[in-house]
Amino acid sequence: MSARTRRVYDDTVQAVDTSSPSLARAYDYLLGGRANFAADRALAGRLRALYPAASQVLSLSRAFLASSVADLAREGVDQFIDIGCGLPTRPAVHEAVLRARPGARVVYVDRDPAVVAHATALLSPVPPPGQVRLIAGDLAEPEALCWALRPLVDLTRPACLSLALVVQALEPGLARAVVGVLIRALAPGSHVILTCGHGAAGRLPDTISGAGLEAQDAAAFLAGLDIRPPGVEQLPRLHRNPGAAPEASDQPGLVLCAVGRKP
Repeated sequence: MSARTRRVYDDTVQAVDTSSPSLARAYDYLLGGRANFAADRALAGRLRALYPAASQVLSLSRAFLASSVADLAREGVDQFIDIGCGLPTRPAVHEAVLRARPGARVVYVDRDPAVVAHATALLSPVPPPGQVRLIAGDLAEPEALCWALRPLVDLTRPACLSLALVVQALEPGLARAVVGVLIRALAPGSHVILTCGHGAAGRLPDTISGAGLEAQDAAAFLAGLDIRPPGVEQLPRLHRNPGAAPEASDQPGLVLCAVGRKP
């Protein structure tokens, strides 16, 4: 990190209220990141007590997202939108994308202004300027979000939209409606990456319903899209060996994930 970047980051951290915990920074800690403070680590400890699988849910979702965007970048997709991004803890979307396609563009979106400011400082060393951007935006306001994205992403061309562990933070009917608006705004040939907690074990503190979602709920969000094989997956995978029959001792996966392509 250069001296100038360090000054920018230090100035941002000084502007952050480090005495009050942040869910995004607690998630960063649970993912093994370093952009967190004592209050956030204390919150993470409480979350672990209430949601024992929280670290694994976050890690599984993040790993699937990074792998999926890298695959799509290698296939030629060069525009990526990550809504509800939080802090860019590794493996980060922009790192996976730019490693596979150096000329691609990544736009991160988060509704928390403090997260936007902190993440912007973390991303300031990423070259070239403007290729990786972070803006404020709320999934619950999809029309305003599409308007904010237009100067940064060419929505007349295929893009990849990431919705990782965010749809369950909205009431189910509203979540389906806003995802529908976003998908309609995408050009044909675009992709949507979806992850969500599965059942009670995959619950996180920002889950609205009493438990995480089921496979049919995840598929409903991607209605009208061609879901890439193997369809809606459960992670960790239910089967120890490809093609094997389910074993009685296997536990349901913690995370549901899928990638859909707009025809």
